[in-house]
Amino acid sequence: MIVRALFSAVFTFFLVAEANAQRLVAASSDPEISINSTFAGEEITFFGNIENAFDGDAEQVTNDYHIVIAVRGPTSTRVARRKTNQFGVWLNGEEVAFNNFPSFFHLISNLPVDQIANLEELSVNGLAFDSAPFLQPRGDAAKISEFSQELIRLMEEQDLYKRIDHGVIFHSNTFYSARIELPAHVPNGNYIAITHLFKDGQLKAKKAQRFSVRTVGFERFLSSSAKDHSFLYGLVCVLLAIFTGWLSGVAFRR
Repeated sequence: MIVRALFSAVFTFFLVAEANAQRLVAASSDPEISINSTFAGEEITFFGNIENAFDGDAEQVTNDYHIVIAVRGPTSTRVARRKTNQFGVWLNGEEVAFNNFPSFFHLISNLPVDQIANLEELSVNGLAFDSAPFLQPRGDAAKISEFSQELIRLMEEQDLYKRIDHGVIFHSNTFYSARIELPAHVPNGNYIAITHLFKDGQLKAKKAQRFSVRTVGFERFLSSSAKDHSFLYGLVCVLLAIFTGWLSGVAFRR
């Protein structure tokens, strides 16, 4: 009897917890970005709504929620090097390699992220450029922090890493939207945008969306040829250069 009562109490507790939980609905404006010869960047919009998990009273959703959207591009191994002067010649010296380093990383939020949650909570959820889940360094442990910060600085200078502290706009207590600009040199590949819902510094829900950036047309043919048939591509380039040089000589002689 006691066991049954205890089970009933626990079951009721979880029902109440789920009923008060929030469900995050999120979407993006464009699932595929095409790059061609006239591509000068693209704007993409993220939007969504905060709903009760079991169709509870909409008034329970108040405006004390915060949204952080992390947009990450394809990963690769990046190497940060420090040049040193060796006998009057500047050469690559110390280096640290980072595996699975995102080639693109934008953080968009309705407030500065350090006002939404503490640094540990942000890092655990991958909401910092030097987040523990993403930095997988190989090299001198004493140099990791210094080299990672320098690599992040270089990515920020290219607008590939960016924090947009007031980029998320709440149009009501539940509906929000955010926009980011993809630069003209945005890397090709698959992207993931994870929307995080916070309240009182704690993560309440998250939702992932995917989109892709692809080179199309003749530019894609050149890119794939250089990658998949590098020898033939190089040979054609050399022959084309020789032919162009010969044709220019003939034209100027006349």
